[in-house]
Amino acid sequence: MNGYVVVDASLAIKWVLNEPYADEALALASEWASTETRPVAPCLLLAEATNVLHRRAVLGHISPAHAKELLTGLLDIGIEVSESRQIHIRALELAQQLKTPAVYDTHYLALADILGCDLWTADEQFFNLVRDREPRVKWLRQLTVRGG
Repeated sequence: MNGYVVVDASLAIKWVLNEPYADEALALASEWASTETRPVAPCLLLAEATNVLHRRAVLGHISPAHAKELLTGLLDIGIEVSESRQIHIRALELAQQLKTPAVYDTHYLALADILGCDLWTADEQFFNLVRDREPRVKWLRQLTVRGG
């Protein structure tokens, strides 16, 4: 491994929200920290995570103040944010090759492709769409909490 792992918003949001498979997401983050594996994501992650927290607040699941606290916590985790023209170009190519309905998810895959590392997701629909052609995509629900 090259020291990096790409994480998408569906996984990263589980580090701050108590959702199904949050324990697995936290265990994975702990494992990465112990092996000095650095989580990285395209800047899209910030907008997607912010939107998830905003939607939870709008629906009344959390308060607006709590949404802000959770966002601050997520930003403080230390996910390295990467932005380049190359990510967008590769995301478009991958979306066309994989016939995805949108390019959001392929931005994460493009970054993993560029860095030569795995992409971890909690998005079952995306995983099922690409798993046969993209072995670097790993699905959170394939894990079980170790030692628990």
